[in-house]
Amino acid sequence: MSDSPRRHHGQMDTDPLMYVTEVANRLCLTASSWRAYVADGTAPAPDDPDLDRPANRRRPRWRASTVDAWREQWRPRIRSQGAQAATASGEAGEPASPH
Repeated sequence: MSDSPRRHHGQMDTDPLMYVTEVANRLCLTASSWRAYVADGTAPAPDDPDLDRPANRRRPRWRASTVDAWREQWRPRIRSQGAQAATASGEAGEPASPH
């Protein structure tokens, strides 16, 4: 999806509603990463939650301005080196030894 405005009823929509994949592309994330941010409450609530459908069929949408405002304050999740080493060594609580 491009960042160009869309037409809506013959008028330019300068703040389009975007589905998960469009939001993810705009943020250079995978769709699953965006869904994870939504699920844990890190991402903003959708501007159009699509509540008239059953929960498993909903296609929420966010306005470009909502996503852009969130991006300005968002900090990516970065795992600590200790957590990465513990995962690599198979230990959950302690970092791997440097040996």
